[in-house]
Amino acid sequence: MDPTILAPWRDLSIVWLAILAGILIAVPGVALFYAARGLRTLNRWLRLPLLNGQLWALRVEQGTKRASDTIVQVPIRLYSRSAQARVTLRGVIDYLRGF
Repeated sequence: MDPTILAPWRDLSIVWLAILAGILIAVPGVALFYAARGLRTLNRWLRLPLLNGQLWALRVEQGTKRASDTIVQVPIRLYSRSAQARVTLRGVIDYLRGF
């Protein structure tokens, strides 16, 4: 068989395969482009509500920390005052005994 007879069909098949490969690459590429564009838009749209949520979470955290520190300070102060009084009383008693 003469190879020059099949040369146009070979060239046509190469062009056809190149077009199919371009389509197979272009479809997911376009889909990824619009998906990234949509995610970027969604991110811009969600930024402010998420920042507000973060702000409120920080306010709640600070209020909870402040309240828990205030509650915890009561027994700590009571214990430290009793320890101070105990040491002072022991010093006075030792002084009066003459040690």
